Amino acid sequence: MILYQLLLLQFIAHLLGDFVFQPHMWALKKKQKVFSWHHIWHVLVIFIFSLILSLDFGFLPYAILLTAIHLITDILKSYFQINGSKKDSFYFFFDQAIHIICFVSISVLYSYNQPIDFIYDIPIKYLAIAFGFVLCAKPANIFIKNIFQHLAINIPITVASIKDENKDLPNAGKLIGLMERFLVLALILVGQYSAVGLIIAAKSILRFRDNKKNEYVLVGTLLSFGIATLLGIIISLISVK
Repeated sequence: MILYQLLLLQFIAHLLGDFVFQPHMWALKKKQKVFSWHHIWHVLVIFIFSLILSLDFGFLPYAILLTAIHLITDILKSYFQINGSKKDSFYFFFDQAIHIICFVSISVLYSYNQPIDFIYDIPIKYLAIAFGFVLCAKPANIFIKNIFQHLAINIPITVASIKDENKDLPNAGKLIGLMERFLVLALILVGQYSAVGLIIAAKSILRFRDNKKNEYVLVGTLLSFGIATLLGIIISLISVK
């Protein structure tokens, strides 16, 4: 159980460092050069969150190892984004898979080499809830954006920003998506499943007016609700154990 707590803590650290506290400008700059100061600043953020959220000073050398691997992975990602022929979404998902494998492997290695001694023992259900809400914030928006790009689902011209060369989700859509995921997750955690249906119905009435963007909104809504619903169910199962 204590290993699962460490894994959740490192997952939260990864989400905070790689998504929430990485400015969009850093991500853009890293796509322009194989190695830059933005790579360094980013991995410093990764190191800080990895160490602090380990809640164990003995994790320091492992946090350093994780940071070094993260830097190498990001440099390779930048190289392939500049010189490769695949979509950015392909490199995004591949990069995330490597990061997850790395921090899971390092956490398991740490647990086998020495006993985990948390400064403060946080119950796993609270860690799961925190993980769920962090994932439902900015990380979910970025995942949905990359799924759209990977599946070649274009944003309709009526809602696309002229200045947005990377076709990010419109800001209003991001905020709506974030709030609906928070609401869905919270409602599922308190067992109010029927209320989730009301949110879906309300959004359908308010937004499904322009036929040109019906499919786009529907895909985004289903992905957004799907993420929150799946997380809510998993967290609920963890909480009852």
